[in-house]
Amino acid sequence: MCIIVIGYKVHQEHSLIVAANRDEFYKRPTQIMHQWDDAPHIWAGRDLEKMGTWLAVSNNGRFAAVTNYRNPSLPLVGEKSRGEVPVDFINTSLSALQFAQQLQRERHLYGAFNVLLYDEENLVHYNTVMDELTIVPPGIHCVSNATLNTAWPKVMRLKNSFNKTIQTTTEEEALFMILKDTIRANDQDLPATGVPFELEQKLSPIFIHFDGYGTRASTIVKSTENGWAIAERSFTDGEYAGNVYFAIEKKHNEA
Repeated sequence: MCIIVIGYKVHQEHSLIVAANRDEFYKRPTQIMHQWDDAPHIWAGRDLEKMGTWLAVSNNGRFAAVTNYRNPSLPLVGEKSRGEVPVDFINTSLSALQFAQQLQRERHLYGAFNVLLYDEENLVHYNTVMDELTIVPPGIHCVSNATLNTAWPKVMRLKNSFNKTIQTTTEEEALFMILKDTIRANDQDLPATGVPFELEQKLSPIFIHFDGYGTRASTIVKSTENGWAIAERSFTDGEYAGNVYFAIEKKHNEA
């Protein structure tokens, strides 16, 4: 369970601004955002069970991120891991749109998920459950565990706070603050995704923390004139565990 808000072509200094929370079981082994030794053109966290990632950027100007789709009646995993998707996109020569179209043809190989793909020409969203492919227009957009801009309380809350924040600042601390929002949705506003009502309540904040599960990382990604500015704040059992920062220079035609 994750949430990602994006400002796309709405800021004069940053054509892409991303603020994202990655939620996962605390016991699942994970590496924080880093430059990969085995693929030094990639900066991403790493899931040490499947060796994929949930959010990645590269020095070839690409960005990709995935979230799962919350419906317990659907298979969560498939023949291929959705954590491979951001890495595959960064490593391909296909455009974001072409890659999403390839995913359409192969969606039966994956569990249910959303993906956001950016190649400097387009921002593309694809949802494997609805088979929904969108070239995302400029604006403020958010995806959690339904599809793009589904009007869940946490999605609307994060879009609103993100929009207000970037009107005055894009500083990491301000964006981290809105990602740390622990307010639960009112019971009558909760979505019905098929999980027990009590769990629906626990999953309704932007920042999640309950027994054994919660937000493991908050990540800020901003495109710059020369590349990317990245900041990530990690958490252990709901408590602050550290920050990392990267300034990445784009190197086109390199993989």
